[in-house]
Amino acid sequence: MRLRHLIVAMAVVALAACENQQPNTITGYTEGDYVYVAAPDGGWVTEVLVKRGSQVKAGDSLFTLDADAQLAQRNQAAAQAAQAQAQLADLQKPRRPDEIAALEAMLKQAQSNLEFAQGDFERTNDLHARGFASQQLLDSKRSARDSGAAQVKQAAANLDLARKGSRPDEIAAAMANVAATKAALARTEYALQQRRVTAKVAARVEDTLRRTGEFVPPGGAVISLLPPSNIKVRFFVPEAARAKLSVGQEIRVACDGCGANLSAKVTFVAASAEYTPPVIYSVGSREKLVWLVEAAPEGGTVRLSPGQPVDVTLP
Repeated sequence: MRLRHLIVAMAVVALAACENQQPNTITGYTEGDYVYVAAPDGGWVTEVLVKRGSQVKAGDSLFTLDADAQLAQRNQAAAQAAQAQAQLADLQKPRRPDEIAALEAMLKQAQSNLEFAQGDFERTNDLHARGFASQQLLDSKRSARDSGAAQVKQAAANLDLARKGSRPDEIAAAMANVAATKAALARTEYALQQRRVTAKVAARVEDTLRRTGEFVPPGGAVISLLPPSNIKVRFFVPEAARAKLSVGQEIRVACDGCGANLSAKVTFVAASAEYTPPVIYSVGSREKLVWLVEAAPEGGTVRLSPGQPVDVTLP
């Protein structure tokens, strides 16, 4: 708050000095909205690729963090995705010819066993009818025949299942597993890419906040950037001038060494007044009240830097 009061006090002094300036001319200053660049996850800074004061384009690398853990996670996810894809391919393929042949042979063997058990049961049943075989022996032969029939059914079912391949629900589950592992792989690849952080906008490197070998917590800024579009002009106007300003209105800006024909558009006009206390509201003290106004320069913003004093000519 002290800094804000100081700025307002400077503005009041500037307004008082405006009496010696041209009409509609107010002293202001420039300010920048900095972009602080950080990585989503923390880590050790392995390299800072830019220097203070340099210009970067969107996509230029700014700094790198250690990536051993992210690389291991990516490799694990890639292996799991490959395994899931292999399982799906195996389910989608029919059984191999030698497996089908083995199942056919098992069916033939079961059918042969059933034929023998059926004949054995019929002979024992005939002997039992003539009183030469016991009931216990007949029951044993009947049980062997029924068991042979069940084996034939089981072998036939196994052969039919092998010829049809996997069930649709099994294939659907395998496909869902493949999609899940691919998503996990994409997530780990993104995390690995974020270990090399790039600029999202064209800007001037205002400061390097970390050095190689430092540990950065998650979300900790490493580089601060100042895009040209983030530079704005700030000035304070008295009550009479505020009533004539509106958002979108064009003003003229001049500063030492900036050249001529600099213009800006008003982007913000404060709704409430600012002042340095004590202020007694009276007809005379009302002239000490000022309103903050912000404007975005149009072209030539490279010639302006934060903290630079400027002269603003109101329309």
